[in-house]
Amino acid sequence: MERSFKLGIIDAGSNSIKLQIIEAKGAGFTVIDEYKATARIGSDCFRTGYITGESKKDLFKALTYSKKIIELNEIDAIRAVGTAVFRHAKNKEEIASEIKKNCGIDLDIISGEEEARLSHLAVSSSFNLNNLNSIIVDIGGGSGEITAVERGNILKSASTPLGCLRLKNDFSKNCPPYNPEISAMRAFIRKSIDDFEDIGFDEAICTGGTVNNLAAVYCAANDKKPDTRINYVSKSFLRDFIEANKNSSAADIKKIKTMDAGRADIIIPAAVILYEIISRFRLKGFYSFAGGLRLGLLLDELNKRGVAMAVKKNHEKNYEETFPISMFSEIGNKFKFDEKHAKHVAFLSERLFNELEESYGIAKEYLKYLIAAAMLHDIGNFVSLSKHHKHSLYLIKNIDLAGFSDYEKAIIANIARYHRKSLPKKSHDIYGDIREGDADAVIKLASILRVADALDREHKGNVKDIKPSVTNKIIAVNPVYEGDIPLEIEALETKKDLMEKITGKRVYLKTA
Repeated sequence: MERSFKLGIIDAGSNSIKLQIIEAKGAGFTVIDEYKATARIGSDCFRTGYITGESKKDLFKALTYSKKIIELNEIDAIRAVGTAVFRHAKNKEEIASEIKKNCGIDLDIISGEEEARLSHLAVSSSFNLNNLNSIIVDIGGGSGEITAVERGNILKSASTPLGCLRLKNDFSKNCPPYNPEISAMRAFIRKSIDDFEDIGFDEAICTGGTVNNLAAVYCAANDKKPDTRINYVSKSFLRDFIEANKNSSAADIKKIKTMDAGRADIIIPAAVILYEIISRFRLKGFYSFAGGLRLGLLLDELNKRGVAMAVKKNHEKNYEETFPISMFSEIGNKFKFDEKHAKHVAFLSERLFNELEESYGIAKEYLKYLIAAAMLHDIGNFVSLSKHHKHSLYLIKNIDLAGFSDYEKAIIANIARYHRKSLPKKSHDIYGDIREGDADAVIKLASILRVADALDREHKGNVKDIKPSVTNKIIAVNPVYEGDIPLEIEALETKKDLMEKITGKRVYLKTA
């Protein structure tokens, strides 16, 4: 019988103390307990250089309570780290010794570089970094860890003084805060990131509690339900949010929908940091990621215990984790699309892609274009139902898709164009838009999208899943469904034509 073990992770930062307890067993792990306490130890430390007074009491109170939770859960190991505020404190050795004596916790004060490494580890577990150039930003209360990644390889990591609590203390002396000092704050941020070469970054992935709260505010402002892990936030929202609230008091900011009251006085510095970073690298927005340091610590500890493969299986990338689904949803909702249908077609498309990848001879990197096309294939309905595939082609070519070049948008647009009606012809846009090798891939991906779209003909998710298989003569769809699916069967008969033409195989849907 497999033995499980329980691990406690403590992240002691400038603004809060966070505890997470997981139980690892076999092929994965489960979060079994969590605790968070606000402890503004950075407020005193960044001003005086010492952890003292009420903030010290709050720190010890939170760690003492964390220890009790740990004991109740009878865990096997603890990993506790202190970040920027402890690196800054002149009495850090004394504090760490008192924590050990009074709380029974060994606090490891990690370097900024180690903090950046752990953040990169967390992000790479949920994002495919191999095909893009990425800038990863972990914004805490006392520092901002920035990592430049070129197609999966770390080019540079640096710990900067861009912590939202630190900037609040250094640049916001007045009340209402942020107005006279905001220009100086911007100049300081720009200077702090000036050493990072712009290699043509495709995306920014940002972590941290205040970052994720800002993403929640963005979603609420756009009447959108936030994803639990990854959300896309536009640069224009950051600009407007800063402008609208830079003269507001913390009490006023607390009234904003979904605002975490404990972060109301530091959310403007966080927004300014993010705005300046994505402006510096000419990006149109960023992805917030609810993982960051604690997830990195967890994965690092599991790796040390030889369960890295199990973690990868447990966190196997699916289209919602690897691709910016929230961004596609945001765009689609502007055109009043059926979001549930779009996501289900994307899910079914990935299922088919994974089965046909080898026989089709399509590189894995093309999957992101298929997912994007699946999410956006129906946005042309906003213009006209009868020819919406053609309108989708035009709209996708001309909308902003952060992280995708104009050429990549043309690939996505042409995949979406062929989700219905006629098959590709030499006179169509595809042969003017797309290079020959890519055009072949686009047609193959379009054949997948046609079948996936047919399997949700009623837009009700009747076909819950598929378990496709390929033989010499047949591509069997093998649907998992409830009730009757006559419309899906009929739609598949109409839309399987391109896949059969490409493969020379019969596309077969088996029903009970």
